[in-house]
Amino acid sequence: MKTREILKIAGLGLAAVLIASFALLGLVVFDVISYTATDSQKLNPTVTAVGKALVVYDPGISGQAKDAAETIAKDLQKKGYITDLAGINSEEAKNISEYNFIVVGGPIYAGKASASVKSYLNNLNPPDNAKVAVFATGQDADILNSPEMLKKEVIPLSNDNSFQIVAVTKFIENEDFNKKSAEFVDSILK
Repeated sequence: MKTREILKIAGLGLAAVLIASFALLGLVVFDVISYTATDSQKLNPTVTAVGKALVVYDPGISGQAKDAAETIAKDLQKKGYITDLAGINSEEAKNISEYNFIVVGGPIYAGKASASVKSYLNNLNPPDNAKVAVFATGQDADILNSPEMLKKEVIPLSNDNSFQIVAVTKFIENEDFNKKSAEFVDSILK
């Protein structure tokens, strides 16, 4: 009987270690994906340009954040902005000096913004005249009912940041990205 209890406890311990290892591996894989986000694209408006915007994204494992970023970039383009759509580790994402608007976003994992978005925002030093906005993607729609909780989840800034976030939103899976993006862009441009 005693051997059986020891084996049962050892088995449960091994199962717990395996589950924790897979969870940790999953988080590492999610963050590693952000390092592959090195592409960029310039979207020129069809009308006379009124300014420049930069949309920086961590694509996440599902690519949902990249889809949201592309929709936001196209909406800014429609509003007359020369818009650079840039992966979070691209050269374009590093040179922010010439933009009127900087939009940054990525996925939410376990209730927190991805490490790459957190790092990018905490190292961001935008020009004085630039407006900064943040978006996230995820599955938890309940967070949208509380603006304070939304900001806490989506904007992982340290207390010593020197800029203000003018707009924040979260794109939820199976939501109309076009409508949500248009509302978000309008709130940025106010």
